[in-house]
Amino acid sequence: MPFSDILGQEKASSYLQKLVRSQKVPGALLFYGPDGVGKGLAAREFAKALNCQNPAARQMGDACGVCAACQAVAKGTHPDVTFVDFLYQARLEVKKDFSSKGYEEELEKEVAKQQHIGVDTIRDVTAKSQQKAVGGGWKVLIVDAAQTMQGAAANALLKFIEEPPARTLWILITNKRSAMLRTILSRCQPLAFAPLSQENVKQVLADTGADVPDADLCARYSAGSVSGALKAAQALELLQSGGFGTPQGPVSVAAGLSRTLVTARQEAQAVLDVLIMALHRAWTSAPDEAKQRAFQTALKRFESYKRSIGRNVSPALVLETALMSLDGLDLRIF
Repeated sequence: MPFSDILGQEKASSYLQKLVRSQKVPGALLFYGPDGVGKGLAAREFAKALNCQNPAARQMGDACGVCAACQAVAKGTHPDVTFVDFLYQARLEVKKDFSSKGYEEELEKEVAKQQHIGVDTIRDVTAKSQQKAVGGGWKVLIVDAAQTMQGAAANALLKFIEEPPARTLWILITNKRSAMLRTILSRCQPLAFAPLSQENVKQVLADTGADVPDADLCARYSAGSVSGALKAAQALELLQSGGFGTPQGPVSVAAGLSRTLVTARQEAQAVLDVLIMALHRAWTSAPDEAKQRAFQTALKRFESYKRSIGRNVSPALVLETALMSLDGLDLRIF
């Protein structure tokens, strides 16, 4: 995939292509912006371009996509490119051989438990950063969800991103730049990734064959993010199948949440996000001041409900209460 195929990130892509052409690459880059807007995709494409074996493609600031190095990066098997995320960390935790019976099930459970990139994971990848590049190109170490690194993990990374070996690049990816340590931020060159337009979101959904019932509606509630659109699709299905807007709706929608607490929390958050966007749209288009105040009050309550979901409160109870509070507002979702 060339950089031109990363929709909505022309500015970031242009800068990365310039770095590929010049080969003057900072030791550490920080990709920041909302989830689901192409940060991880751009990081992989950048790693591919830096290691591409086709000089003509590199001179254009891109990857050829067909050489052995490009194919290996795309498959996640290139020895000099490491993508660290919760799946990578879970694989370090699951001690079974990947071909063992029950490995995939155990791995899935481990991924669901991940909340922070831990110090042992960072030590694992910093050790790799000190090894000489096998292919003679660039070593690229990508850390996703970098904002989840806590004190020990962040401190373990500091000296490695400050003075990496020659032709070694760290890329930290975050959806919350403000949550990261200042000492980490000061050692990284920032690169912003913007929210996508609704048209871009719809295009990506179509290109990836995403199974969503109404791409237009999902894009409207996506907040400029492809992952947001997919979460919105699940939330809209919960609301529709639970009879949103009917007397039994609050109880039915809440009852439709997963029985697994972590998943139920995510589903409830997604439903609240959709409702907050709908409330905001209703507030801005309300015909009179009284209705504006009613929607504004509801918005404030819903922000409180969102915070409650993150605490040790039943997601079903919070969601049912939130839906009941909409009685009389005539909120349009679909």
